[in-house]
Amino acid sequence: MAQEYKLKGVNSLALQPGEKQEVEVEGLGAKVLLLNAGGTVQAVGPRCTHYGAPLAKGILGTNGKLTCPWHGACFNAKTGDVEDAPALNALPVFRATERDGAVYITGDPETIKRGHRAPLFKCSAAGGDKILVVGGGSGALGIIEGLRGGGYQGGITLISNEGYLPIDRPKLSKALMTDLAKLQWRDDGWYKDASVDFVQDEVTEVDFATKTVTTKSGGKFSYTKLVLSTGGTPRVLPAQGFKVLGNIFTLRNVHDAKRIVDAIGDKGKKIVIVGSSFIGMEIAVATANGNDVTVVGMEKAPLERVLGEKVGNIIKKGVEAKGVKFYLSGGVEKAESSASNPSTVGFVHLKDGTKLEADLVILGVGVAPATEYLKNNSVVRLEPDGSLKVDETYSVVGLKDVYALGDIATHPYRGPGGEGKYVRIEHWNVAQNAGRTAASHILSPNRTPEFYTPVFWSALGSQLRYCGNTMASGWDDLVLQGDPDQGKWVAYYAKGETIVAMASMGMDPAMAQCAQLMSLNRMPCKTQLQGGLDILSIGPPHRSHNCAGDDREQMQTESMKSHETTSSIPGVLYSSTVFLIVIPVLIVAIYHLLFHPLARIPGPRLAALSNIWQGLHVREGRIHELAKTLHGEYGPVVRVGPNEVWFNSREAFKQIYCHRYKKSDFYLATALNRPIVDWRLNTHFPDTLDFLSEFDVARYRVQRRLIGPIYSTSHLRNFEPAIDGVVKAVISALTALDGAEVDLKEWMHIIAVECLGAVVLSWSPGYIKNRSDGGTSAQGYLGWKRKSIFGLFPTVTALSFSFKTLGRVFSNVWGVTFKTPKNFKPFFTPIYQKTSRRIVNALHRPVQPGLKADDRKDLLADLIHLHKSRPEFTETYLRRLAVTNFGAGHETMCSALTAIMAMIGSHSEVHCKVAEEVRRISHSLTYDDVVGLRYTQASMREAQRLHPVIAMALPRSVPHDGMHLHGHFFPTNTVVGCNPVALHRNPDIFGADADRYNPLRWLSGDDDARIRMMERTHLIWGGGARTCPGRHLADLVLSKVVPMLLKEFDVEITAMPAEKDMPCYFLAMMTGVKARFRPVAAKGSET
Repeated sequence: MAQEYKLKGVNSLALQPGEKQEVEVEGLGAKVLLLNAGGTVQAVGPRCTHYGAPLAKGILGTNGKLTCPWHGACFNAKTGDVEDAPALNALPVFRATERDGAVYITGDPETIKRGHRAPLFKCSAAGGDKILVVGGGSGALGIIEGLRGGGYQGGITLISNEGYLPIDRPKLSKALMTDLAKLQWRDDGWYKDASVDFVQDEVTEVDFATKTVTTKSGGKFSYTKLVLSTGGTPRVLPAQGFKVLGNIFTLRNVHDAKRIVDAIGDKGKKIVIVGSSFIGMEIAVATANGNDVTVVGMEKAPLERVLGEKVGNIIKKGVEAKGVKFYLSGGVEKAESSASNPSTVGFVHLKDGTKLEADLVILGVGVAPATEYLKNNSVVRLEPDGSLKVDETYSVVGLKDVYALGDIATHPYRGPGGEGKYVRIEHWNVAQNAGRTAASHILSPNRTPEFYTPVFWSALGSQLRYCGNTMASGWDDLVLQGDPDQGKWVAYYAKGETIVAMASMGMDPAMAQCAQLMSLNRMPCKTQLQGGLDILSIGPPHRSHNCAGDDREQMQTESMKSHETTSSIPGVLYSSTVFLIVIPVLIVAIYHLLFHPLARIPGPRLAALSNIWQGLHVREGRIHELAKTLHGEYGPVVRVGPNEVWFNSREAFKQIYCHRYKKSDFYLATALNRPIVDWRLNTHFPDTLDFLSEFDVARYRVQRRLIGPIYSTSHLRNFEPAIDGVVKAVISALTALDGAEVDLKEWMHIIAVECLGAVVLSWSPGYIKNRSDGGTSAQGYLGWKRKSIFGLFPTVTALSFSFKTLGRVFSNVWGVTFKTPKNFKPFFTPIYQKTSRRIVNALHRPVQPGLKADDRKDLLADLIHLHKSRPEFTETYLRRLAVTNFGAGHETMCSALTAIMAMIGSHSEVHCKVAEEVRRISHSLTYDDVVGLRYTQASMREAQRLHPVIAMALPRSVPHDGMHLHGHFFPTNTVVGCNPVALHRNPDIFGADADRYNPLRWLSGDDDARIRMMERTHLIWGGGARTCPGRHLADLVLSKVVPMLLKEFDVEITAMPAEKDMPCYFLAMMTGVKARFRPVAAKGSET
């Protein structure tokens, strides 16, 4: 009987689509998984019904598809129903309600405890329909469950020659399991209740004309629909001795497994396994304990045909650690009998002359489609390998009412890179899903077949996960992420830019994520993964909801027809057509100039017509120059686009940068996630933590509150020694250069990345050692040029999320497509790898006995602890923020450091005063010391004022009630903002000499009110409610780096381009500045 139960520690149903958490049910000692399934918040069973994997660690797409982290089983999170093999039982679903600050679920207590629901298919077969299933494997199981689950009431007969009901066959090779009670998925009573007649026999003939099947015992069975699922027959070696000697085994069924287990006996046997693919390798691992196991293979590396040589050797190393020996790149000559028993094998001879002693031999050399009963059938046409060609519904081509499943089916593949090419895939999941597909077609012939991403797994010392398929297209490149030496890696197989398959070990739930992305055709491309993209960092998989594809195609077709017609009509009609196009353009232009709500706002007339005007300035890098001149020409309020206005006043700053004004759609261009785009071009982002581009203010506040204590100055001071270590290494490297000229921005970037690496990960990218950042700063700056252009055209940006070609064309038109230099190595690749490995080890891998626990005291360790103590700081948040420290920090810190060193170094008087102040301290500089260096701090602040990190306005959207400012009314959704370059040079705020570098303005003791106003009216680290979450970390780095360098060096700026020659975009950097760091002759000497 259903009852209501309270969930422990949960006070609201505030989960975003794709979010989930495992919670305890009070009073039952059980748990459930609370989730948001496509907008519906409810609870389901917490464990996968296949092998019990925790679904909290799986992947929940925003469409409500829940994928197991281990073996790819998928459930409909709204209904609990199974949607993808290998699970058979569904998940129970419990309604969740929120009341009085608590959350309750309603459900039967026993069902809650059990966590799954077995399908009850009790029925009495009725009617004349008879479906005959031949073969008792995974495909048979899939179609029976699919038929009865879909409401089929006709007769079902299952004929199998294995001698038992359908079993969990993968356990045979992975564990040599022989207990039928543990292997059979359903017992005899279940099949009887479902009215499935089970016949133990072997089919020998099929008469497709009369629709009858004959068995070995002489039985005849009629059918209305025939399903062939006879699987594979293990191949044997044709070499001498292998067909006549005993103790040579193949493995396909329980009887085979029992014979092998009996032959091994009390262990201590010498076992030779011929074949280095999956069956052979799994048996090797399963028998390695207590036996002397040798694997013989023809490949250069185990599993090379599927995984390639590089990955094969990674797996080989792990299996060798189990004591297994390998003889590869060779062949088998013959099997020789044992001296003690001539009827059994004693040795295996290899073609290179090697003689291997063997108590038993196990062959894992593949299987052939088990279709011997069809070879002499004149009606059916077998493929060259003995399989049957089927269509997407698994209907046999050329035969009516006949289906083929599993190892005997060659079917069109529609996955990534497949393009409908025919393949035969020998996976347990594929066979079971084929059964579901065939059942769906039988029940609803007009239903479009669903694509299932092929998934398999293998026990090879560690668990291998694999999804996708390389047989259809092949693969020409491999992207390897992770640390193979630690058994934690992901391999992506690419054909061109398309990822066609992936394999992983120790990186769950990477495979589950990829399987969903492949099924949605949303898998990242090769270049993105080569750049270090962590597949788990992109958030819950979702399908873009577009209705524009067919319309666009129709428009293109109609346009072509129109062109054909136009070419044949008189010139006067053609001119009329052109006229009809020009008129609407003129009307729009007149509206923007004369009748638009912003028509009275002063500004360049071209800017009122289109954002192209501002875009041209951005493309040329002239935004810094534009910001300095616009307000001088037009005043404090300037219209810079059809719907965008810049302000340069204290009043505007205070009003715009408050919590009521949300970020504008400009920030679509900087988003880390791909949103769902609805038909109105509204974007909906998953909750994965994206501080710069987060549009949901409430969500942003929650995230900021969660991380606030960790990013406070008091906490960050714990990492001061890490920064000191980096700066000391920099000082040593610059001293060795002995005053040689360097690129200032590159060295400041080196310092920024090295400091972040030390603080966040206790790691160095090697930039100081190499005295180069490998071009990463220059390449990253080009990326900001592109983002700045796209940000001005949010409609194009939104559409390009769904239509990548549009984005590429737009990028090419604007000249912001940049090729990655040859041999370029982005520093994000190791960052993704190291953060992911640390997180997996901390959250999903128990500490191994004898191994030292990870005791690093860095920022990532603090974030991991935050996740463990505050579950609302989700693992997705954790992964994203770990990397965001670098993504958001390396360029902003570099920009600020470059500006500070350039300004101090180019103003000799300031340099002398700063040097005198910092060198007055004889001991090593501490944070307490540097915050007390008032002139040095003022010099730094002044440089950041004149050369802010951001050179375009920080755009916000006017709220629903509009905005009154400077005598104008601005309607809702008007884009408004202050440009930092202009605001920071406003004489009303910063004084009459606001254009001049003057640190003393921050120290004047006779005008404290002005100093307070300056400190409250700037955009150095953003504005108001959206200031940079990492600003305290940045300030800590700046405050330590600048004084420590100036204590050791005199900085000489040898080249300083004019501001107009330093391109600036949304992000601004002083490029082209050259400097010399000349070591101070003696400690304490005056400059």
